[in-house]
Amino acid sequence: MDIVCVQETRWKGEGAVEIKDYKLWYSGSRVARNRVGIFIGNLHKDNVVDVGRFSDRIMSVSLIIKEETYTIISAYAPHAGLGDAKKKSFWELLDEVVRGCTADHRPIIGGDQNGRIGAEAEGYEGAHGGFGFGPRNEEGCSILEFAIAYELVVANSFFKKRDAQLATFHSGGRSTQIDFVLLRIGELRTCRDCKVLPAFTCSSQHRLLVMDVVTRGRVGRRVRAVQPRILWKNLYGANAETFRETVVDN
Repeated sequence: MDIVCVQETRWKGEGAVEIKDYKLWYSGSRVARNRVGIFIGNLHKDNVVDVGRFSDRIMSVSLIIKEETYTIISAYAPHAGLGDAKKKSFWELLDEVVRGCTADHRPIIGGDQNGRIGAEAEGYEGAHGGFGFGPRNEEGCSILEFAIAYELVVANSFFKKRDAQLATFHSGGRSTQIDFVLLRIGELRTCRDCKVLPAFTCSSQHRLLVMDVVTRGRVGRRVRAVQPRILWKNLYGANAETFRETVVDN
């Protein structure tokens, strides 16, 4: 994997560190709570141009890939049991971060959104691909409404998979889907696959969610080579005589 978004790391403070074949940027607070981070592999770590640490729940890393700027956002939403004020604060901050991505940037949000978008689109066809898991809840509606507002799609709802490749969280014998990857509608065509790898656990409860993306450089306008042509009919009088003398001399 070239890029990895992680949440609930519980690392204190902010910083960056080299770990084997990756460089990790992380964002947190002085207290060991929440925390988010982004790993960038050796192939792209030297292409990072900006790092935004907005809170212990949201951070971003912008990097250049094939002359295109990708802004990777790691987001960890408050769980359902927290108060409305914290949930509102999270979505307002994420709103500000995404609005800061200009038209020539390609934002990708990966994270634990702590909401269930449901198995079917049901009114959210623009953002939901129709291949979700389980029932929808209020937090899931917030995810879909946010996606529609910014013309984003939930990538892992656009690929038909078996339940084991959809459910991202397992606890107490129950399985749910609360981890998602969001990207712009126009970029969905670059997404080749998005699924859970059941055999790989990020913790005792979360499963690894992966997305395969084909990166593409800027497509320039192709200029067709044109062979110069001489309009012989326009050569008359002095022009014709000059042309004749030039050809004879050469």
